[in-house]
Amino acid sequence: MPERFLAELQETLEREIPMCGHMGIRVHSHDEQGVTMRAPLEGNRNHQDTAFAGSLNALCTIAGWASVFLLIRSHGFPGDIVIRRSSIKYLKPVACPQIFACCKLVGEREQSFFVEMLKDKGQAKIDVRVEIAVGQETAVSFSGSYVVFARS
Repeated sequence: MPERFLAELQETLEREIPMCGHMGIRVHSHDEQGVTMRAPLEGNRNHQDTAFAGSLNALCTIAGWASVFLLIRSHGFPGDIVIRRSSIKYLKPVACPQIFACCKLVGEREQSFFVEMLKDKGQAKIDVRVEIAVGQETAVSFSGSYVVFARS
């Protein structure tokens, strides 16, 4: 993934989704399977000094959105990305100083189908999974379905 896509992603998040700046959300790492976003606990904590559930949900939603953003950019598509539906499970409290949301896209075959649908129909749907871990255990499990509408 070219570094310019990562810079474009971070700039887009800060410009188009102001909440990302308020929450301190940053791109941490990426690969062809998805992206890992991070946010500090400070500023996203609740009254029990653990991560606020709304912040965790937002971080997961953004990690999914960011993975789809990088996927369409890597194939040369400008497009509008919207979340269609999501589900989240809070399995244990998150109290780490830095919170990492790791997104994994669907398999390569599903990604190819997504790209073909976007080319042929001008819109396509893709599913993602995002996890936030505490140590070796999953603390938050998120699944989301995103739709992309191609732009000319």
